[in-house]
Amino acid sequence: MKRLRTIPSFISSLRVAAFPLFFYLNNQGNIAACLILLAFCAGSDFLDGYLARKLNIASRIGAYYDATTDFILTAGIFAIFYTQGYYPLWLPLLIAISFTQFLATGFFTKKTYDVVGRYLGSALYIGITLTLIWPIQAVFAFVQYAFVAFFLVSIVSRIVSLIRKTKSDLN
Repeated sequence: MKRLRTIPSFISSLRVAAFPLFFYLNNQGNIAACLILLAFCAGSDFLDGYLARKLNIASRIGAYYDATTDFILTAGIFAIFYTQGYYPLWLPLLIAISFTQFLATGFFTKKTYDVVGRYLGSALYIGITLTLIWPIQAVFAFVQYAFVAFFLVSIVSRIVSLIRKTKSDLN
Protein backbone atom coordinates (compact mmCIF):
# COMPACT_ATOMS: atom_id res chain seq x y z
CA MET A 1 0.00 0.00 0.00
CA LYS A 2 2.90 2.39 0.72
CA ARG A 3 4.02 2.16 -2.90
CA LEU A 4 0.56 3.08 -4.12
CA ARG A 5 0.70 6.28 -2.04
CA THR A 6 3.57 7.59 -4.16
CA ILE A 7 1.94 7.07 -7.56
CA PRO A 8 -0.13 10.31 -7.65
CA SER A 9 2.85 12.38 -6.46
CA PHE A 10 5.10 10.75 -9.05
CA ILE A 11 2.57 11.58 -11.76
CA SER A 12 2.40 15.19 -10.51
CA SER A 13 6.21 15.37 -10.57
CA LEU A 14 6.19 14.54 -14.26
CA ARG A 15 4.74 18.02 -14.92
CA VAL A 16 7.75 19.67 -13.29
CA ALA A 17 10.06 17.40 -15.28
CA ALA A 18 8.15 18.34 -18.45
CA PHE A 19 8.94 22.05 -18.10
CA PRO A 20 12.58 21.91 -19.31
CA LEU A 21 11.46 19.73 -22.21
CA PHE A 22 8.73 22.25 -23.08
CA PHE A 23 11.35 25.02 -22.93
CA TYR A 24 13.63 23.11 -25.29
CA LEU A 25 10.86 22.16 -27.73
CA ASN A 26 9.50 25.70 -27.77
CA ASN A 27 12.96 27.13 -28.46
CA GLN A 28 13.29 24.67 -31.34
CA GLY A 29 9.97 25.94 -32.72
CA ASN A 30 8.40 22.48 -32.40
CA ILE A 31 4.88 23.61 -31.55
CA ALA A 32 3.31 20.21 -32.32
CA ALA A 33 5.58 18.53 -29.77
CA CYS A 34 4.81 21.30 -27.26
CA LEU A 35 1.09 20.66 -27.73
CA ILE A 36 1.54 16.90 -27.29
CA LEU A 37 3.58 17.50 -24.13
CA LEU A 38 0.95 19.92 -22.85
CA ALA A 39 -1.79 17.35 -23.51
CA PHE A 40 0.26 14.81 -21.54
CA CYS A 41 0.60 17.31 -18.66
CA ALA A 42 -3.14 18.06 -18.65
CA GLY A 43 -3.88 14.35 -18.66
CA SER A 44 -1.46 13.76 -15.79
CA ASP A 45 -3.16 16.57 -13.87
CA PHE A 46 -6.46 14.72 -14.17
CA LEU A 47 -4.94 11.28 -13.55
CA ASP A 48 -3.05 12.06 -10.34
CA GLY A 49 -6.15 13.39 -8.59
CA TYR A 50 -8.33 10.61 -9.93
CA LEU A 51 -5.93 7.92 -8.70
CA ALA A 52 -5.53 9.57 -5.30
CA ARG A 53 -9.32 9.54 -4.84
CA LYS A 54 -9.79 6.06 -6.36
CA LEU A 55 -7.06 4.55 -4.18
CA ASN A 56 -8.42 6.46 -1.19
CA ILE A 57 -5.06 8.14 -0.56
CA ALA A 58 -6.02 11.75 -1.27
CA SER A 59 -4.44 14.16 1.19
CA ARG A 60 -4.16 17.87 1.79
CA ILE A 61 -0.40 17.70 1.23
CA GLY A 62 -0.94 15.81 -2.04
CA ALA A 63 -3.42 18.46 -3.19
CA TYR A 64 -0.91 21.21 -2.42
CA TYR A 65 1.83 19.31 -4.22
CA ASP A 66 -0.43 18.87 -7.25
CA ALA A 67 -1.20 22.59 -7.29
CA THR A 68 2.49 23.43 -6.87
CA THR A 69 3.49 21.33 -9.87
CA ASP A 70 0.74 22.98 -11.92
CA PHE A 71 2.01 26.39 -10.83
CA ILE A 72 5.62 25.61 -11.71
CA LEU A 73 4.63 24.40 -15.17
CA THR A 74 2.09 27.08 -16.09
CA ALA A 75 3.92 30.05 -14.56
CA GLY A 76 7.12 28.83 -16.20
CA ILE A 77 5.47 28.58 -19.59
CA PHE A 78 3.94 32.04 -19.24
CA ALA A 79 7.39 33.34 -18.24
CA ILE A 80 8.69 31.87 -21.52
CA PHE A 81 5.84 33.60 -23.36
CA TYR A 82 6.78 36.85 -21.61
CA THR A 83 10.37 36.57 -22.85
CA GLN A 84 9.01 35.98 -26.35
CA GLY A 85 7.08 39.24 -26.10
CA TYR A 86 3.65 37.58 -26.10
CA TYR A 87 2.53 38.73 -22.65
CA PRO A 88 3.41 41.52 -20.25
CA LEU A 89 5.34 40.70 -17.08
CA TRP A 90 2.27 41.27 -14.91
CA LEU A 91 0.61 38.09 -16.24
CA PRO A 92 3.15 35.57 -14.86
CA LEU A 93 3.29 37.70 -11.70
CA LEU A 94 -0.51 37.54 -11.39
CA ILE A 95 -0.30 33.76 -11.80
CA ALA A 96 2.19 33.73 -8.91
CA ILE A 97 -0.12 35.93 -6.81
CA SER A 98 -3.01 33.61 -7.60
CA PHE A 99 -1.00 30.62 -6.38
CA THR A 100 0.07 32.52 -3.27
CA GLN A 101 -3.54 33.39 -2.40
CA PHE A 102 -4.44 29.73 -2.91
CA LEU A 103 -1.77 28.69 -0.40
CA ALA A 104 -2.58 31.44 2.08
CA THR A 105 -6.32 30.93 2.13
CA GLY A 106 -5.99 27.14 1.99
CA PHE A 107 -4.59 27.15 5.49
CA PHE A 108 -7.81 28.69 6.82
CA THR A 109 -10.41 26.56 5.06
CA LYS A 110 -11.11 22.85 5.09
CA LYS A 111 -11.47 22.79 1.31
CA THR A 112 -8.16 22.95 -0.49
CA TYR A 113 -9.77 24.19 -3.69
CA ASP A 114 -12.46 26.79 -4.14
CA VAL A 115 -15.09 26.33 -6.83
CA VAL A 116 -13.49 28.74 -9.30
CA GLY A 117 -9.86 28.14 -8.39
CA ARG A 118 -10.32 24.50 -9.25
CA TYR A 119 -10.75 25.53 -12.89
CA LEU A 120 -8.00 28.14 -12.93
CA GLY A 121 -5.38 25.57 -13.91
CA SER A 122 -7.56 24.38 -16.77
CA ALA A 123 -7.96 27.97 -17.94
CA LEU A 124 -4.18 28.36 -17.94
CA TYR A 125 -3.72 25.17 -19.96
CA ILE A 126 -6.27 26.48 -22.47
CA GLY A 127 -4.47 29.83 -22.60
CA ILE A 128 -1.16 28.10 -23.27
CA THR A 129 -2.74 25.98 -26.01
CA LEU A 130 -4.32 28.99 -27.70
CA THR A 131 -1.03 30.87 -27.51
CA LEU A 132 0.86 28.00 -29.12
CA ILE A 133 -1.68 27.47 -31.90
CA TRP A 134 -2.45 31.13 -32.69
CA PRO A 135 0.33 33.42 -31.44
CA ILE A 136 -1.52 36.60 -32.42
CA GLN A 137 -2.47 39.74 -30.53
CA ALA A 138 -6.18 38.86 -30.34
CA VAL A 139 -5.34 35.60 -28.53
CA PHE A 140 -2.89 37.37 -26.20
CA ALA A 141 -5.57 39.91 -25.26
CA PHE A 142 -8.23 37.21 -24.79
CA VAL A 143 -5.96 35.12 -22.52
CA GLN A 144 -5.03 38.15 -20.42
CA TYR A 145 -8.64 39.29 -19.92
CA ALA A 146 -9.84 35.74 -19.26
CA PHE A 147 -7.16 35.12 -16.65
CA VAL A 148 -7.85 38.41 -14.89
CA ALA A 149 -11.57 37.54 -14.80
CA PHE A 150 -10.84 34.05 -13.40
CA PHE A 151 -8.43 35.55 -10.89
CA LEU A 152 -10.93 38.12 -9.62
CA VAL A 153 -13.78 35.62 -9.35
CA SER A 154 -11.45 33.18 -7.57
CA ILE A 155 -10.46 35.87 -5.05
CA VAL A 156 -14.11 36.68 -4.36
CA SER A 157 -14.90 32.97 -4.06
CA ARG A 158 -12.09 32.52 -1.55
CA ILE A 159 -13.20 35.54 0.49
CA VAL A 160 -16.78 34.23 0.62
CA SER A 161 -15.47 30.82 1.69
CA LEU A 162 -13.38 32.39 4.46
CA ILE A 163 -16.31 34.50 5.67
CA ARG A 164 -18.54 31.42 5.80
CA LYS A 165 -15.88 29.49 7.71
CA THR A 166 -15.45 32.35 10.18
CA LYS A 167 -19.21 32.54 10.75
CA SER A 168 -19.50 28.77 11.26
CA ASP A 169 -16.55 28.83 13.67
CA LEU A 170 -18.25 31.56 15.70
CA ASN A 171 -21.48 29.55 15.98
